[in-house]
Amino acid sequence: MIPIDPKVIEKLSNFGLDETEATVYTGLLHVGSVTIGTLSTKLGIDRGKTYRIVSNLKNKGIVKTTFTNPTLCDAIPVRDAFATLIEKKENEIVMMKKISKEIIEELEKISNLTVVDNSTLDVVQGRANIYNRISALLKDAKETVYLIAPIDDILRMYHTSIPEKITEFQKRGGEIRLLTQTKSEDLYPHIKRLNISQTRIGKLPSKSRLILEKGTKVIMSGSIQETMDLNDETDSVIQTNSEEMVNMLFTLCQHVWSKAKPFDEVVLEV
Repeated sequence: MIPIDPKVIEKLSNFGLDETEATVYTGLLHVGSVTIGTLSTKLGIDRGKTYRIVSNLKNKGIVKTTFTNPTLCDAIPVRDAFATLIEKKENEIVMMKKISKEIIEELEKISNLTVVDNSTLDVVQGRANIYNRISALLKDAKETVYLIAPIDDILRMYHTSIPEKITEFQKRGGEIRLLTQTKSEDLYPHIKRLNISQTRIGKLPSKSRLILEKGTKVIMSGSIQETMDLNDETDSVIQTNSEEMVNMLFTLCQHVWSKAKPFDEVVLEV
C-alpha cells in the first residue's frame, strides 16, 4: 500500500479536491506512470472508482493518460498542477463577478428595498463561510474592532483574506484590537506577522472566537475544533446586529482587554 499523509489530503481539499481525488493524485506522485488497475490495487480503491477519479483529475488538468494499451496514467508535475488549480479558481471568480452584475440588477428589481430597522441573528455553518463573514465585517468596519480568538484560529486566518482586510482597515485609520492566548514563545512571530499595533496576550473568556465592531455587529462561536481544515463544516458561529447583545459583549471585550498584557511587554519578559 502507498503511504498517504492525511494532513496533505486535508490541505488539498482547499484546492477543490475531495479526499479520494487527493489520495489518487498523491498516490500517482508516489508511483509515477502506472496502469489504473495497478494504482487501484496499491491504493486499495475499487477499480471502477479509480477510473472515474482519474477521469475527474484529468478534466481538472492535473493527471494525464496515454493512448497505449493498457492505458497508463501519471500525475502532472506538482507546480504545474497547482498553477492549473489556482487558475481554475481565479477564472471561476472572474466569471462570478461578471455574472453577479446582471443577477444583482435583476434581483434588485424584484426585491423589497424598504429598510426595516430590525435586529437580525444568523447562524453561519462551515469554517470557510465563517472566515468570509469575518472578512466582510473588516471590509465594512468603521468603528473599533475586537478580534479575540485562540492562537489556532489566528494561524488558520493566515490562509484566508482576513490579514489583507486587517491591513486595509488599519490603512483607513481603523482601530483593531487583537487578543489571543498562547504559552508557546515560538508562536510570537506568527502573532506579530499580522502587524496589528494593538495586540495583547491574556486569558480568553473561553476557547472560542469573538469578533465585534463597536455598536454595529458581533460574530461569535462556541468551542472551536482544533483542526487546521479550512473547510471544517462542524465549525459554526452566530452573527447579530442586536444593539443589546453588541453592547453587552463590547463591555466584556473591554474587561478582558484591560486584564491582558500588551504583546511587546510579553515578548520582553521572554
